[in-house]
This record gives sequence, structure tokens and C-alpha cells, in this order.
Amino acid sequence: MLRHLWYPVGMLKRTVFVTRSLLLLCVLFASTPLFAQRERQIAPPETGEFGSKFFTELRNIFGRFRDADLERAFQLAEPMQCTELLSGKGEWRPVAFFNRKRSLGDWYRSSIEEVREDLSVYIFKGNCQSGHGTIDLTTKYPVGDSIDAYNAGQIPFSQIDVNVNAPVRLTFDSKSGAYVFDLPFLYLVKRQGSTSIYSLIPPHFGDRYTTEVTNAWECKSVSSLDITYSFLICRTSTVDRSSRSRTQPRSSPDDGSLAYFILSDGSEAHSTVTLKFEDAPAASPESASTTPGAASPSRAPAAPADTGAIGWQAPEYRSPLLNLEQSEFRIRFNPAVWSNRLSTSQVVSNQDIASLQSARPPDGADYCVWSPASATLAARLTSEEPDKDVAFTVSGLDRGAGQSTASITFTMKSLTGTRIGTLQCFFQRMEKASAASHDRWSSIVGGQLKLEVRAGQ
Repeated sequence: MLRHLWYPVGMLKRTVFVTRSLLLLCVLFASTPLFAQRERQIAPPETGEFGSKFFTELRNIFGRFRDADLERAFQLAEPMQCTELLSGKGEWRPVAFFNRKRSLGDWYRSSIEEVREDLSVYIFKGNCQSGHGTIDLTTKYPVGDSIDAYNAGQIPFSQIDVNVNAPVRLTFDSKSGAYVFDLPFLYLVKRQGSTSIYSLIPPHFGDRYTTEVTNAWECKSVSSLDITYSFLICRTSTVDRSSRSRTQPRSSPDDGSLAYFILSDGSEAHSTVTLKFEDAPAASPESASTTPGAASPSRAPAAPADTGAIGWQAPEYRSPLLNLEQSEFRIRFNPAVWSNRLSTSQVVSNQDIASLQSARPPDGADYCVWSPASATLAARLTSEEPDKDVAFTVSGLDRGAGQSTASITFTMKSLTGTRIGTLQCFFQRMEKASAASHDRWSSIVGGQLKLEVRAGQ
């Protein structure tokens, strides 16, 4: 029997996920004794954070993801802005967890008391002066036997030992739109035959972490029109350090090797900002001098005329694509991918892109076909604000009349009516175009394309 599996709701929780030959025992976060200190209780969130509406949104997100394909949900997530990560105190807390294999655990916080009783915290520090900036992450985790003593009533909450890990550097992956980092602070709990059991929390104060494996993290923003608080969805897995590579094939999705955390700083955004594929320009002196604890420029209301980007958001998670007819929308083409491809026909499938001649989508896979009409005008699609020069429309075709599956067609024209091109997306084994949804479309295009609607419509 595993020593650390669950604790009751309202106390320090633990959960488990498995990697090929490694069983990772996960207590929300890990720690390293080399940089440990006997810290006491971390201060609870400030007044105004984690309000009652926060838990309503979290419950909705949990319900949405619990029955969803988590990999699709992760791909649907947006890049997180540097200023969002560092806003306020830069402190984020785990508020929900999912294992890809649901039998190995899922949970979410339902009250401010549960948030306060979790001593795990992610602290992001750095600056956003150059694009995605330089960001370091410090993690704090309680110690296992100290947690056990608290749950047994032997010590008060204030005497739970908390370790502090050495900072790790975040890197922005422009292709996936995720901030990536490694947490090498894993502890070997036991071995069961060929299976090793690792924990992200040290069983005892002073334990040394293993040098065999590391914990890989990729974090993106959970965003849509119905979400106002800041949430990160982080995909995490355990990999062998000797063969560490983010390009190596992942384990089978059903073996428990992938887990997903939802983190939040509990702050409610006051405006929406378009997330850029490329590095953002350096912050102005005015924004750089923002006082600690004040709302970041990305969260403070600002006039659209200042940036031209205010007011655009991802559609709701499962909203039908044909509903876009009722609102103003745009498609943003990732310039890092499309700059040299817009003049020729391309196929997008499984979040990858290839020329029409070389593309080989797997049998039964959804895919989209880009067909340019004007190579000269197509360059407008890679601008930061394509809606200023491009008009977007959407239409659908049901299965039948020579078409073996339902499809959605996005047509792009100049504001004077000159045709720029079309993006036609085919959804396998779908009868009605009205059933094609944003999350399914996003699982096709990944970070190659982003669909956005004007907020408030």
C-alpha cells in the first residue's frame, strides 16, 4: 500500500500518477534539502483574492475538464503572458489536479479554507522587459512526516516544516505556446520490482532528492469568455534524466504517466489582452515602475486605442464554430510557422503543418486545408491585428452531396472584397457542421492558428 495517497478534503492532499516504469507519488510539489529551511506557515492569500466567484469558475473548469480529453484541453489553452505570471506577488497555488488516467486521482479546491491549508506555492520572479522576459520559479513544499504529524494532531498547523527549492529557469516554447521548466526535486519512496515510486514531497526533513529522474512541466493559460480569473493548466510528467528530451515520445496516454495541475494566483482580470506569438515589446517606463501589489498593465483597464489588442478572447471551450457568424471574430496565423507558407496550399493536422504535396494525415484524423487566393495579400494574416486589414466569415457544409464528412470553411477577404484565401476544416465521422466545436478545431491546429472573438458580443 502506498504511504502517501490521499488526505481528506480540507487537509493537505496528495495524489499519484505513474510513468512507464516509474510511479510518481505527487504531493502537489517537491522540495530539495540542499536549499531547505524550517519555514513556518505561509501567509494566507490577501483579502480580495480567491473570492466566492473564483470557486464557481474553478468548479466549472473542473467539470469541463473532468470528462474531456485532457490533452485536447491543454492544446486549447493559450500562452500565458509574462506580466500575468509576475503580477502582484507572483504567487500561484495548486487548486485542481487531474491524472490522465482518472482512476489515479482528480480533485479541486472548493473553499478558501482548503487553499489556505495548502502550504505548496509557486513563486514566479523576474522581469518582462524583453518579450517573454527572464522568469525564475521558486517552489515551496511541506515535509511529509511533518504533514503526518499535523494530521495525527501531534503538532499545530504553524509547526509544519516547509522546504524551499532552488529557483529554476522558465523557457518559453514558441511552437507550443507553453512555459516549460523542470523540477528535479523528486524523492525515491520505494521500489516495487521494476517499478520505482517517487514523491514530489520529501518523506523527511533533510532527505536528498534523486538524480535518476526529473519532473517536466509545461504551463499555459486557461482562458475563454466565461473565465475571468487567472488559471494555469500545467502538463507534467516524470522522465529519466539520462535521456531527457522534450522531443522524445511520451508514454501511452492511459498508463498514468501524464498529470495536469491547475494553478491560480486568485486574482481576477479586469480586461482581456491578445496573446502574441512573438516576443512582446519591452515594457514602457510607466509600466516598469508599477508598485508592488498593484494590478499589472495586462490586468488594468486600458483603452483599445492604446494597444489595439484589448477586447479579444478565445471562444468558450465547446462553443459551435458556426456561432461565430453571430459575432466579430478573427484567426491569427502564427508568423513563426506561416510566414513562408501562406503563398502555397498547406494541410494542418494533429497540430502540425505540411505542404499539400507532402501531407499525410492519419486515417480518420480531422484536418484543415489552407488554399491561398492572393499570395500578396495573404501576408496580412500574420500581423498582430489581422482584423484591421482582413474580413473573416464562416460557413458550414453537412455530410452529403459528394462530401463524406461535415466541414467548416473560413473565408478571408480584404476589406475591399478581394479574396485572400480559405481555410476548410474537415471533421471525420461528423454528420452536421453545426456539431463542429472550438475545442475540436483547436485540437487540429494547436499553436499554428488561434481563433479569437470580440469580447462582449
